[in-house]
Amino acid sequence: MESQQLLMGDHSGMMGEGLWLKLLTREVTHMDKYIIERRARIRLAWFRRYEQTGKVSQVCSEFGISRKTFYKWWPHYAKEGLPGLKDRSKRPKSHPKMVPKGIADLIVKLRHKSRYGPRRLAFYLERDYQVKLSVYGVYKVLVRAGEIKPRKHRPRKKPVYYQMNYPGQRVQVDVKYMPKISLEGRPEPYQEYQYTAIDDCTRLRFVKTYDELCPANSVEFAGAMMTFFPFPIEEVQTDHGTEFTYIFLPHVQKPHPFGEFLKEKGIRHKLIPVATPKQNGKVERSHRTDDEEFYNQRRFCKLAKRRKELARHIDYYNNRRPNQALGWLTPLEKLRSFPEYRGVTSSLKTVTHV
Repeated sequence: MESQQLLMGDHSGMMGEGLWLKLLTREVTHMDKYIIERRARIRLAWFRRYEQTGKVSQVCSEFGISRKTFYKWWPHYAKEGLPGLKDRSKRPKSHPKMVPKGIADLIVKLRHKSRYGPRRLAFYLERDYQVKLSVYGVYKVLVRAGEIKPRKHRPRKKPVYYQMNYPGQRVQVDVKYMPKISLEGRPEPYQEYQYTAIDDCTRLRFVKTYDELCPANSVEFAGAMMTFFPFPIEEVQTDHGTEFTYIFLPHVQKPHPFGEFLKEKGIRHKLIPVATPKQNGKVERSHRTDDEEFYNQRRFCKLAKRRKELARHIDYYNNRRPNQALGWLTPLEKLRSFPEYRGVTSSLKTVTHV
């Protein structure tokens, strides 16, 4: 009765919004006030006031809204009542350019199998499945699927890349500590070392594993590397590891065997600046690829099995894996782009163990 008297009474004076909200709450006690949005309740007060005064301009003046806003919500109230006054989703009703579910499932499947990023997945989709999709489109699919985290957009200085002009002009060499393996009869996990040489121009790689990190193995690796590459080597670039130089061992007063071997073969030995592994970036990046596509994808219990699978991985890297930095050519295809190396075959042995 109280609410009816208020509705039927004289409201010629301006009524505060708080009183109207209290009135509305009393009138809709059958509905949970926590479910009804506050904005919807305020809008309902507009139209209840309009039903009393019949004047749109007065309602707009009292509630501080425009006539455009009033007439925007009036059809929704007239048609649906209170539910029509709730805020509506601005999400499009259709997404005509959205990636079809079948293609999205394929992208996620390839991601699970290879762990590749959006750019490489976009390349394989177009080459192997004839599906042309932008890199950003693949990225959005992976984000929605929870496969990768959204990037934080921040300005970043574009790096300056360089590349040698012809094969053998520079070969980067580095050592990777391979994941340890627990073997029967050994109290401690077994450690192997992966020596890697990569041609700066073609990204062709030679890999050899050793039980020990020492100058003698470095010299042996250098000789095997020269036999493997089908082109003469002019310069070898390494870091300051003791397997390559004695520069940080002043008490050693003799030349390093690795440097002496290269000197005998007429090959320059270049040392990168201290604590700047990015100067040896191509071989470092190849080691990251080994982690992402080989070591992190499987676990080995036997050394022979891992060496065999590593040989297959390096063979795939050299002969069949497209390289983004080479314009999606494989290292072998890049090498064959030089007229003098068009006859090089893919039957080269890339991994051995000493």
